[in-house]
Amino acid sequence: MILYFTGTGNSKFVADYLSEKLEDNVISLNNVIKNNENLICKSEKPYIIVAPIYAWRLPAVVEETIKKAQLNGCKSVYCIVTMGENSGNADKYICKIISDKGMNFTGYIGVAMQNNYLFMEKMPHPRDASKALKTIIPKLDKIAVAIKKNECLEKDDKTAFAALMSGVVNKGFNKFMLKNQQLKADNDCISCGKCVQLCPVNNIEIADDKPTFKGNCCGCLACLHHCPKQAINVKNQTQDKGRYVCPEYSDWKIK
Repeated sequence: MILYFTGTGNSKFVADYLSEKLEDNVISLNNVIKNNENLICKSEKPYIIVAPIYAWRLPAVVEETIKKAQLNGCKSVYCIVTMGENSGNADKYICKIISDKGMNFTGYIGVAMQNNYLFMEKMPHPRDASKALKTIIPKLDKIAVAIKKNECLEKDDKTAFAALMSGVVNKGFNKFMLKNQQLKADNDCISCGKCVQLCPVNNIEIADDKPTFKGNCCGCLACLHHCPKQAINVKNQTQDKGRYVCPEYSDWKIK
């Protein structure tokens, strides 16, 4: 069973690719979180968690969802993260969560993909972003083969001051940066409601024909990247950075 969380599609791409290679089912953690459900599932195959890295850890909402989840059947759990350059000590945190559930943590590995954190860099042209996906396919194939053989996955990225980055820095990111970022929709907004639909934590609602933000952002930035008019921004920080949405695997593979 493949459990994925995504903001702009990177982790969904990986989850769908592995689903095809492993002939396994996928569950969207976005839907579980959005509907305020407790995840209860059963799998005869290993569980595979696919999620992005936010400030050198899995998103806090993902960690909390996995802590509460009832994962029945197979006791083996893999974790595959989509990331920019590195993932800090994210593996140690998710390993503890899995071990505390009485399950076997059978490996963790990162897959470097397009960084969608708009504050850091401009986003690529969609054509270039699509071409770049070819570079991760060999690694995904190796991951699939290893999982089929029930082999452990080995983390292969390193982060300077990993304990600090995944500890104090991550806590600061969740406590201060996410709570204080000034999300706002400008006059280009067409009130389509896509941001409301995609927000996994129900942080957005439409009021007076404009999105309003409740201060409960989880950092996925789906609202910014998926807005058809690029009308949502973080004040004075994202207006000229472009946007990024990973192609759907089913569409990408037939091109």
